[in-house]
Amino acid sequence: MILHSQHGRRIKRCGRSGSTSGGGSIRIFGDCDYRGDLTADSSGDHLLVINDVGLDPYVRGVVPNEMPSSWPAQALRAQTVAARSYALATRQSGKFDLYDDTRSQVYAGKDSETRSTDRAVRRTARRVVVHRGNVATTFFFSSSGGRTESVQFAFLGSSPSPYLRSVRDRYDGTSPDHRWTLHFTQRQMSSHLAGLYSGRLRRIRITKTGDSPRIVRARVVGSHGSSRVSGPTLQYRLGARSTWMRFRRR
Repeated sequence: MILHSQHGRRIKRCGRSGSTSGGGSIRIFGDCDYRGDLTADSSGDHLLVINDVGLDPYVRGVVPNEMPSSWPAQALRAQTVAARSYALATRQSGKFDLYDDTRSQVYAGKDSETRSTDRAVRRTARRVVVHRGNVATTFFFSSSGGRTESVQFAFLGSSPSPYLRSVRDRYDGTSPDHRWTLHFTQRQMSSHLAGLYSGRLRRIRITKTGDSPRIVRARVVGSHGSSRVSGPTLQYRLGARSTWMRFRRR
């Protein structure tokens, strides 16, 4: 394995792992620039690259990828505090703390930083959301549909939390995803739900919702047999935007 600088100059040759650092930024695979240090681990035919960076430099590479940088300053500051809090509350043990995609937060390094989001990071320095002395897990989303969901129903198997409860969101009506509709033919619906029923697909019966109208459990009913499914399973099978769904036959 050979590590190169952003200008293509060889930094070092190493065995199964190696690390490098730079005063400004480091580029790997021509992808994007990163602050801090990079460590690369070779595992079979894969390369695990870890960016070792401080909290606020990390947040600078998150906020513009989770909220448009043109949004109002107060919104950017709120997103910054949420991103900083979420990073601290969800760090995992192992080779690295956080993923760079939606499994944690979308992080794209130095190339994605903007002046407005950098300003939001500076203006909120060291600020996090705290509940009873612990940094809160500040989940965020693009659209609530008009009401958020309690965590035990949003992430099935989670324990209830006093600060992650369903509340009305009166401002979500401006979101382009506030309302959405999907249309399927009988054949398409049957294909999407194949294996969850037997015979001919008859209907989907919602059996449990959360504190919002989101589906927790439902039953897919066929002419010769049916099965119980979770809301997230239906969402995945149908390619829906959320588990807030209702079904109507035309």
